[in-house]
Amino acid sequence: MTRIGHFLAVGATSCLLACPSWGAQFGMVVGVDDYEHFEAFPAPVGELSDLEGAVNDATLIASSMRRAGIDLPDSRILIDSGATVKSFLAGWKEMTLEAKSGDTIIVSFSGHGGQEREVSEPFDEKTDGLDETIMFHEFDPKNPRVGRLSDDQLRELLSKEAAYNIIWVMDSCHSAGLTRNVNIAGMGLTRSGGVWDIPLDPILGELKAEIGDDEADELPNVTQILATASEDRLVTETRFGDRAHGALSWFFAKALDGAADLDKNGSVTRNELSNFLEDRVFTHMNQTQQPRILPRGDSKEAFILAAKPNPPSAPASLATKGLPVRFIGVIPPGLEGISYTEVQTNALLTFVDQGKQWEVLNHTGDPITTITGGAGRLIARGLALDVVRGSKRNGVPSIDIRAAQDSMAHGVGARVGFTFFPPHPEMNFLTLFNIASNGDIQYLYPLREQDNKGVDNIGFPVQFRVSHPLGADQLVAVFCSRPPLDLQALLGTLNGQTAPTDNHFFETLRQGNCQTGLVGLFTQ
Repeated sequence: MTRIGHFLAVGATSCLLACPSWGAQFGMVVGVDDYEHFEAFPAPVGELSDLEGAVNDATLIASSMRRAGIDLPDSRILIDSGATVKSFLAGWKEMTLEAKSGDTIIVSFSGHGGQEREVSEPFDEKTDGLDETIMFHEFDPKNPRVGRLSDDQLRELLSKEAAYNIIWVMDSCHSAGLTRNVNIAGMGLTRSGGVWDIPLDPILGELKAEIGDDEADELPNVTQILATASEDRLVTETRFGDRAHGALSWFFAKALDGAADLDKNGSVTRNELSNFLEDRVFTHMNQTQQPRILPRGDSKEAFILAAKPNPPSAPASLATKGLPVRFIGVIPPGLEGISYTEVQTNALLTFVDQGKQWEVLNHTGDPITTITGGAGRLIARGLALDVVRGSKRNGVPSIDIRAAQDSMAHGVGARVGFTFFPPHPEMNFLTLFNIASNGDIQYLYPLREQDNKGVDNIGFPVQFRVSHPLGADQLVAVFCSRPPLDLQALLGTLNGQTAPTDNHFFETLRQGNCQTGLVGLFTQ
């Protein structure tokens, strides 16, 4: 979701959230799953659906805000029927009256976002003539002026509060489009509320917008954190553990818990936020969702952490709870003794019955492979990827992975490549392996102990041509401060075997001073 945030586009300022002494921090969170006029999932064709993970987002972020010492009373946790335009504006007014100049206000919104055709001044949407909106519980399709706030209205609201440092987190969307051809059956619930023709006449008490969100006069006191970097991307829900969430909200909560504080100084800058959120969301969502921080990452502090941070305990592994899986049609064979949980929404793996075979999709709708049996191998693959993602270190810079091609699906014979850059000059010993589309481990580098040589700042390039089997591979890079000999020995024994999900695999990945990175390669 980006256009909603465009009204917040800002430039650097000399004292953004980093004045000589820290002020107080105030928060408000909004999460709407249950829309008064929407259908419960699965909604009939053509009807808008309620969501599953927005309330989970709000609850998670609220807990993290409180752990970070942010002032967040119950009255500013707006959930479902309590998340109305009126209650949002009341919460906003409460914060601005209580805060003093230089204080910080943090607002997060999780729910549907929409678009509406401009019908009145300011006509500031020169490209598509569409304003962007966030949609509250009472949004009414019969009168789409009810229960929404447009980007112009939000900018009007914020333009009056230049005394405060404002962080605005928006985990919603309002238009379609993906970089790859995906099967919509395998995607999570989307947070797009459609495009609306609104009545010409305002409703009673509606917030009037006079400036517009494309004005040159920016808001230098506002930092926006957007779910996607451009308008033509869907924002879909996903799962972490056994709960549905938006990826941006999940990782923003982790940032509030201190995971993005790379220099361990008790505060998080926009640079640190950008590096952490862009890497984590991009990786988890298989390169279909790239969040954006505006202004672009710099050294200005975004928020401070509690004096004694108390991060939550790690969630139970999916290997214990079971991979969230959806079956469309007949359940495939080969699931005996496999740990999975059947769900109807936001599955991490979907099996689509196609007669005598099954198409297997990941949580972003990418076809992984087609099988005639042996479904357990694919569930083991999903569990192994959960283990690998869980091995990423918080508080350590992310691995920079640059692709020589776009993230679309590439055909047989196409030349593809990646370059892997160390996260830190002293963390430069690379181990590289692939979790293939069929679930096998493919150990790639180094295949000999004498090849354990440090990678310099020009990176480690890998190039190859696409060949069978086709689908969705996940390349895993591990950079360490010294060669991880235990990991390399384990990968040597696993080469060509189904990816493991046991504690030994996880513990070996976590040994030493290392960082893990993942990148998907999609072929067809």
